[in-house]
Amino acid sequence: MEGTAPRTDLTGRLSRWLGLALVVLLGTLLVWVLFETWIQVQLSTAVEDAEGNLLADGPDWPKTVKNGLYFALLGLTFLKVAVDRRWRDFRTPADIAIVVLGVVLVLAGLFGDSPIGLIGESGWVYLRGAIVFYAWRAADPDRRRVRTVLIVVGVVVGLNALIAIWQTLAGPTSYQNLGWINMTWARINRAHALLDHPNHLGHLLALTMLGIFAYMASRTKVHWRWWAAFLLLTIALSATQSRESTLGFVAGVAVICVLRRGKWAAAAICVTLVLGFAAAQLAVSPENRAELARRLAGVASAFNLGSGEEPDNACVETRTDCGEDREKIPEREVRVLYAQQGVELWLKRPLLGYGVGQFGGIVAYEHDPLWYQDSRFGPDGFRLYGSNEKQVDSFWLHLLVETGALGALAYLAWLFLLIAPIVRAVWRRGLAVHPFGWWAPAAMMFAILVACLAPSLEDPLFPAQLFTILGLAWVWWRRGTLVSSGSPAIPERTEERE
Repeated sequence: MEGTAPRTDLTGRLSRWLGLALVVLLGTLLVWVLFETWIQVQLSTAVEDAEGNLLADGPDWPKTVKNGLYFALLGLTFLKVAVDRRWRDFRTPADIAIVVLGVVLVLAGLFGDSPIGLIGESGWVYLRGAIVFYAWRAADPDRRRVRTVLIVVGVVVGLNALIAIWQTLAGPTSYQNLGWINMTWARINRAHALLDHPNHLGHLLALTMLGIFAYMASRTKVHWRWWAAFLLLTIALSATQSRESTLGFVAGVAVICVLRRGKWAAAAICVTLVLGFAAAQLAVSPENRAELARRLAGVASAFNLGSGEEPDNACVETRTDCGEDREKIPEREVRVLYAQQGVELWLKRPLLGYGVGQFGGIVAYEHDPLWYQDSRFGPDGFRLYGSNEKQVDSFWLHLLVETGALGALAYLAWLFLLIAPIVRAVWRRGLAVHPFGWWAPAAMMFAILVACLAPSLEDPLFPAQLFTILGLAWVWWRRGTLVSSGSPAIPERTEERE
């Protein structure tokens, strides 16, 4: 490989052991993040919030284990690259872009008066997924090791899918049997299996389904077991009622078909299955129908009566404590209200925002649970409208307000440069493409869309999954085995070097 110097037997053995250690740690991290919150809940005590909901108060050591895995990966990645003398392999435009992004995050923090420690914590949360990306590139694993990791993670995904189906059939008792304390999602019949939120499970399932479709798109014949696996995950996805995941999946499938210049019939079947089961879940679940109707009505109400337009004595009409002297207004979708406020804030500080770690993210919450009372966000601060979530439900809104246009553009440029070489490689006709060549662009489209409605690109789960897909796509691309001459429907089968 370019940039790799001749190695002695000692450095060769050390490199192989470091590569194995990286793969083991990466596999451990991918599995750990799927069990972390469930383990915390098993060790938690129930506490009651202001609205009477039972919440879990658990230990922090599972999070410490996760952070320890990231730090270990970071250290071993540097060591592996140093032993292999592969520094030249890490001077691509994408590698330069992440350095520029880091500088912009620091500048946004300094101009927004964020303490140095807060800048460091925010940068860690914003960019820790990149550690996974670089670890895969440094490990440079063979197919056997990659297949082992994917099989292990696939088993955990399948387990979550089966549990989600069980939850939607058995109801709240099934959630309690797994030790869950907060019954918010059980009450509206949205499954989340061993994860703490239906959208987290939806992201996991939809990304896996895109991987299965990418595999099927690279084959002329597909064994029935792949369709069976896809069907199982489709049913589980419908149980989560994660609409953002469903929309992201449809967009990802479209990306694969455009790059593949075909497979539209298979795509139509997959999309029909996904939308059909999602509709069937609504048909059989009154709770799901009521929740969807409430959210759609809330979106319309938020556009009709925007944030800040409500009277001073306003009271949401669905509340039971509205007195006769208060003016009742309809319930409004909080995502729309947040976006309306966020755009107004951004227009006041358009270039570098208000500083990293100071608005709407988990770091801002942990640094100051009352972050929204900052006078810079308005006379009454940033209005939460009764939401008890720790983060605003949009990564892009959070990024834009904290880092301004420069931060958002730097982040988007980095994502573009991460995926551009993969798209260029698979775009040419007459080439057989590794499934990761289709999966990575679809996953990127999925990530960009989902981040509009969720803090996914900085949550504990999604970055590790996304950057594993991107990292492995880069591994095959740098080796020259992402594409090969021949029929585009028959993937290259040559085994990579051990």
